[in-house]
Amino acid sequence: MGRIAGSAIIAMSFASVVYAQETLKGEVATVDEASGKIGIKLSGTVGSGDTTAPTNFKVQDGLIFNAVKPGDKVLIIVERAGNDMTIKQLTKE
Repeated sequence: MGRIAGSAIIAMSFASVVYAQETLKGEVATVDEASGKIGIKLSGTVGSGDTTAPTNFKVQDGLIFNAVKPGDKVLIIVERAGNDMTIKQLTKE
């Protein structure tokens, strides 16, 4: 019985990680390598957020800083952990 419960907990944990990922589209507004963040003006609405101001995202892979500049249109996959959002993957459009 304990083994089944353990497997269920692992499966539920994995589901919550997958659920925490989102795909978003927008335009790079700021690139701040010193702080490890990129500001992106998102297309459309995200939750109840203000879409006129850029949203700051942490960057998982520092090589992303070499690939983007303000004005680039991007598609990003982000992972939410509490109030922090981290770019896991970035693709230029």
